[in-house]
Amino acid sequence: MSDTLRLLLALLELGPRLKDLLGDKWPPYGEELQDLAGRAGDGEDPDKLRQSLDLLVVRLLAEPPAMELVERVMADMAAPVATRETVIRRGRVSPPVVPNTVQPSTDETTGVVTIPVFYGTDRARGDDTPAHYFGGARGTLSFGVAEVSVPTRDRDLGELTSPSWWRLEFSANPEKHVILKTVAALARDAFVTSLKDSLAAAGEHDVLIFVHGYNVTFEDAARRAGQLAVDLKFAGRTLLYSWASAADTKKYTVDESTIDWSRDHFEAFLQLALGEIGAGKVHIIAHSMGNRAVINTLERATSWQLPAGAAKLGQIIFAAPDIDRDRFVQLAAKFKGCAARVTLYASSRDVALLASKFVHGYPRAGEAGDALTVVDGIDTIDASLVDTSLVGLHHSYFGEKRSILNDMFNLIAQQLAPDQRFDLQASGDALRKYWSYRA
Repeated sequence: MSDTLRLLLALLELGPRLKDLLGDKWPPYGEELQDLAGRAGDGEDPDKLRQSLDLLVVRLLAEPPAMELVERVMADMAAPVATRETVIRRGRVSPPVVPNTVQPSTDETTGVVTIPVFYGTDRARGDDTPAHYFGGARGTLSFGVAEVSVPTRDRDLGELTSPSWWRLEFSANPEKHVILKTVAALARDAFVTSLKDSLAAAGEHDVLIFVHGYNVTFEDAARRAGQLAVDLKFAGRTLLYSWASAADTKKYTVDESTIDWSRDHFEAFLQLALGEIGAGKVHIIAHSMGNRAVINTLERATSWQLPAGAAKLGQIIFAAPDIDRDRFVQLAAKFKGCAARVTLYASSRDVALLASKFVHGYPRAGEAGDALTVVDGIDTIDASLVDTSLVGLHHSYFGEKRSILNDMFNLIAQQLAPDQRFDLQASGDALRKYWSYRA
């Protein structure tokens, strides 16, 4: 039996005692344990299950009534125990004072890169810790800067590393893990000024906006944005639009409603990036359900009244879009020509999209195979052959696979067409041409 399952079973057995100790604080812990048990029974990816259990253990260790009991369980499993001081220190950093110009930096000794991620979000405010600065409830559109540190020496390209108790890691290590270090809220005008000054000092005056998908926290969205900036060697400034995902596997339909509600907020954020910060080009990478906000916004782009000298849309990347395939085709005809190039990454082995098709009854735009979406004006790339392992493609393959990250680098940094990118080969026929990775 794996250590993950042993610990999960031990915590489930302790449920009644933890309930007595925590009182009114127990219900969310109990629900999370039940959810983890269900996910384990469904055969969820072991790494993801370990990460979720790790976070639960850390939170339980931060509850004084439960701390001793949980520590005893950890000791029984012969694993070092995180002290309460370690738990309190982890991520509890006061929001920084943001300078007029925020720049990336590199620690030459450790190779750790710190990336400023300029964010817009319509999440409700949480507490003052970076990990919970924003929650999963809806709020109003707000702005700020998050600092994300990314190791470059002890991390494979594409890895979004985080501490895992099964590796005996109970606190974040900047030399090993991608960490959300700080979050600082800014008024809109201060945000525009800070971003404009930072961009003016950048090696390149383009910006990259990342829009995350379903079941994603603000923390993980910011970490992914920072990781992408480093792995894509993006020389401009990195922006994040984080819509109010509930970050709960049981709330798919809640996220569906929220992404539709969030569209106007994303549109305002995109117009700000195009018209107010002095950018040259604005690139967008949208993942999964986040594609819905982007594609529904692009539908209206031709009617915008942007100021003279506004930036142009550069590369638009639809990564594993969880949107009705037929609806995608309808909207694609309306925004054709709005950007320098539009690219769609799809896979026939994306389990999350197959589950979405099961729920909705119709193919998703991010599927490949017989349902592959080929539309005039969009370069469709079938990524099904990228990973030939037994597990297959993870839903976040766009940010994790070296071949796709290399392809996106050639797309964004080099502005190369598909026929100029070495890893791609033409597939299909004259009427239905798409691209696939060379075997």
